[in-house]
Amino acid sequence: MLAVAVMAALAIAVTASIMKDPRHGEGLLGEVLVSGDGRTITTLNSRTPCQQDSPELVASESRDSVTLVLKESDIDLRPQCNTIDEQITTTLQSPLGTRRLVDPDNGWTIAPFAQNRLANPRYLPPGYAPTTDVQWSDPIQHAQLSPFTWGRNSAPAWTRFYHRAPEKASLSITQIAGHLTVSAAGTPESIHGWAGRLTPDSNNTVTWTNGTYTFIVSTTDQHLHEAELLRIAKHLTS
Repeated sequence: MLAVAVMAALAIAVTASIMKDPRHGEGLLGEVLVSGDGRTITTLNSRTPCQQDSPELVASESRDSVTLVLKESDIDLRPQCNTIDEQITTTLQSPLGTRRLVDPDNGWTIAPFAQNRLANPRYLPPGYAPTTDVQWSDPIQHAQLSPFTWGRNSAPAWTRFYHRAPEKASLSITQIAGHLTVSAAGTPESIHGWAGRLTPDSNNTVTWTNGTYTFIVSTTDQHLHEAELLRIAKHLTS
């Protein structure tokens, strides 16, 4: 009954005219990556593609800081489709260097992850290739370790995604700066001599920390066996 009431209220709210909600200058949602040359900034955005165009990531630069803003288009609430998460980028006029990255909503300093610190996957299962399409294998678990909506004290983190066509099976590799407590759930595993955990369920996940970084390798691919997931984890190299 509650769902019916909500849908009815929504139907009343959406009139024959296009219902738009202009939003400009939104803050960032989550992880931020800075390229090796310090000029390309990549972050994440969530939107409903049938209602809104992809936003523009705009950088306002000064001598001491760089403020990042998502310039979003108007929203047409009439069409209905699934929300997507996506990566968007911007290029700075000069390398970030020691300048602060700033969120305009609250003035917090954003801690970006340096691309040249990412561990490289030396092994991927056949058919898998990098993609900028974001598909969390397990959003709840990811949120516990690396908040998609980050807070003031969030550690630098970045997640890379890989798809296998044509099924679009998803594989993700998350790297978080710092030592996070690994859940005791699952099967103990050794990754490069470091204690980790394999959690086999609908989203197979391997999680471990080496004292400097915490890693999460996760997949929605039901055909990707646990041994393959461990092989991916054990072939991550700096």
